[in-house]
Amino acid sequence: MADIQPFRGLRYNPSQVRLEEVITEPYDRITPAMQEDYYRRNPYNIVRIILGKDDDPEHPEKDKYKRADLYLKAWQEKGIFVREDKKSLYFYDQEFEVNSQRKKRLGLIARVRLEDFGSKRVLPHEKTFPKPKEDRLRLLRATLTNTEQIFLLYTDDEKKVSQAIRQAMEKSQELADVRDEEGFRHRLLGIEREEDIRRIQEAMADKGLIIADGHHRYETSLNFQREMAAQLGHVRGDEPFNFVMMTLFDLDDPGLVILPTYRLIKGLDKLNEEDFKNFFSSAFAIDELAWPDANDPTPLGKAKNRVNQGQHTFAVFVSGFKKWFFLQLRSEAILDRLGEPDKSPEWRRLDVAILHSLIIDQLGRFSSRPFIQEECVSYIRKLEEGISLVAAGEWQMIFLLKPCAMIEIRKVVEKGELMPHKSTDFFPKLKSGLILNPLDE
Repeated sequence: MADIQPFRGLRYNPSQVRLEEVITEPYDRITPAMQEDYYRRNPYNIVRIILGKDDDPEHPEKDKYKRADLYLKAWQEKGIFVREDKKSLYFYDQEFEVNSQRKKRLGLIARVRLEDFGSKRVLPHEKTFPKPKEDRLRLLRATLTNTEQIFLLYTDDEKKVSQAIRQAMEKSQELADVRDEEGFRHRLLGIEREEDIRRIQEAMADKGLIIADGHHRYETSLNFQREMAAQLGHVRGDEPFNFVMMTLFDLDDPGLVILPTYRLIKGLDKLNEEDFKNFFSSAFAIDELAWPDANDPTPLGKAKNRVNQGQHTFAVFVSGFKKWFFLQLRSEAILDRLGEPDKSPEWRRLDVAILHSLIIDQLGRFSSRPFIQEECVSYIRKLEEGISLVAAGEWQMIFLLKPCAMIEIRKVVEKGELMPHKSTDFFPKLKSGLILNPLDE
């Protein structure tokens, strides 16, 4: 099911640049401030290709997609980028820290045959939106290069893939070793031996894949594949545009980490403490904890512990009340009454689905104006930053929830369903600039 192919990767020449100065976060995680910082770090930073400025004073070309291609070609001519002589598979070894724990994970980088979602061989878990796909399609048309990795998961219950990878690792060649600004280590290793590549291909052949990060880029590659097929009229199937660069991780890898995404709320001009507790008490057991001083870390620590240790438990800090409320679902039987009758029991039992269906979607009753979630709900990954925004009065409340578990994602996706919006934040991201995949052979 998973057609894995080696490729001649394009990567930075370590004798010409310092890798820590040219790699970045994925394009969709780069804020304007980060973009400026990346521009300043090094004139060959990959940001100029994956997310160039709309108006770049450094270059006469005004079209940022054409400019990306010009940079790509010029840097190859200057020897900033080097192309592998032989087709290879690659390993991406990450060492990082989260919640004061050291973690390590190993991914396989390969060209993988594109599959329509209808085939069930590659499964999405998130909804996509037109604007990012159009942006990435214009970049792909201009550069004819996969400039970033797509993060996918596979199941390896019999550990055939991990065994093949371990054997290949013994003969691999280190191509890059760099630490990012957080001190996390990123190593790129290449494997050229045909017997090692064949062994991995055979072990991966029956695997279905789940997209973890990179849904827009995957769908962009599908759209580009259709465009090219329409232009050519006849397609053999082995053309490079039928494949896309992926980084594949075992779904049971202990280094796979999902962080929660917190919800910020505003626009509730009719909110009062008594009505809030009365309304939600029918579905939730409600407890509270005073927090008069947002600089005191003790109540925040208790709130996080309550959420992480409880079942279907949420914490909400309300600035006007200066306290935390803890809402614990009284019974899973309540979930059968959710307004999502077409969803599976697995989907309805997701904490993120419960939070939205039973709490956030009901908050409009505390507003005298229409509660438009695109305006009144925001998402933030840094909890302390979110707390500060609520304490400062820019937002009224912040909801804490437990992150989704890997097994929950697997069960929902295998049912053919999409996870609710902003359900997953895989950490850390795959660094952009370690390797590129030209679609020219």
